[in-house]
Amino acid sequence: MSWFAILLALAALGGSPSAAARKQCAKAAVSTHQKQQCKTAGKKKKTPVAKVKPRSGTQPQTPGAQRDPSAPTSPGSSGDPSPTPTPTPKPGATPTPTPVPTATPDPVKYPARTGVDLSEWTVRPTYRTLATGRVTFNAANLGEDDHNLSVRSGATEYGKVDLAPGDTDSLVLQLPPGTYTLYCSLQGHEEQGMRADIIVR
Repeated sequence: MSWFAILLALAALGGSPSAAARKQCAKAAVSTHQKQQCKTAGKKKKTPVAKVKPRSGTQPQTPGAQRDPSAPTSPGSSGDPSPTPTPTPKPGATPTPTPVPTATPDPVKYPARTGVDLSEWTVRPTYRTLATGRVTFNAANLGEDDHNLSVRSGATEYGKVDLAPGDTDSLVLQLPPGTYTLYCSLQGHEEQGMRADIIVR
C-alpha cells in the first residue's frame, strides 16, 4: 500500500499524520493533485457550529436544572393563574327580598253531632264543642229511672226528648254560637247533678 493511500485512510478516520508521513506521501505522489491532497490530509475540517441564541426571559433547559422562582416567565407559559376579579355591586343597589308565602291554617272543623249518656245522676256529652248551625244530639238513657235531655241557653229553652230506661233517641236543633246547658228537666234531677255545659261556635 502506498503512503498516499495510508494518508488518505488516516484522514478518513480522523487521525492526524505526522509531518514525516506527509513528506513521504508527497514523495510518493505522482501528480500535482495527489501532492495537494497529501498537504491537506492531516488538516481537520472545521464543522460549523450553529450558535443558539437564548430566548429572553426563559429558564435554562438543562435537564435537572433548578428553576428560579423569581425569574420572569415568558408570555403564554404556564404559571400561576391570575385571580378572577370579584364583581362589586353597584352603589345604592339594594337586593329585593323575595316574599316567603305563609301557610294559612285551615279553620278548625267542629263536629255537628254528639252522643249524650244519661244516668243517675250525670249527663255526659261525647263532645263539648260543636259547630254552629244544625246540631244532632244522640241521647241514650243508661240509668234505671226515666230521664230526658233538655237544652237551654240562659232563659231560652231550645227543646227536649224523653227517654225511658234503656231508650235512645235523637234531638236535632238549630243552634247559633253560644254556651248551652244539657240537663234533665224532671223534678230534682238537675239538682242532683244531671247537667253539663257545651259550647257552639
